[in-house]
Amino acid sequence: MFIADGGGGSSQPSVPEYSGSKQGLKIEPSAIPAARKVFEDALTVLDNQIRATRASLKAKQWALDPVSAETADKFNVRTFEGGDTAATAAILAYREQLSGVVTQLTQIEATYRRVEGDNVASWGRINPA
Repeated sequence: MFIADGGGGSSQPSVPEYSGSKQGLKIEPSAIPAARKVFEDALTVLDNQIRATRASLKAKQWALDPVSAETADKFNVRTFEGGDTAATAAILAYREQLSGVVTQLTQIEATYRRVEGDNVASWGRINPA
């Protein structure tokens, strides 16, 4: 199995230009459940970290002056609202890649089990034990 489209599952490119080249992943069919679990666990940890830090990352005006207000505003824009260059965009793109890998591994495992299950059933009819 190869995952060569940045996590897959979407018709839109999910890899920002700055993230480098696309990578491939080869997994033996028997290792798919364990690999999926690793990616699911990573996604859970990342989601928890994103939830816990989103509010605390927001800069607030630390003094009642125009400089601190402008600095906080610019920090927040660059961190959260800067499009592809926003700091959080890279984290959210990584999250989408993890989610895409989990989805793709789940689909591949289901297909593999269906095909192999059909093969086992056919084998039993052709060559009864």
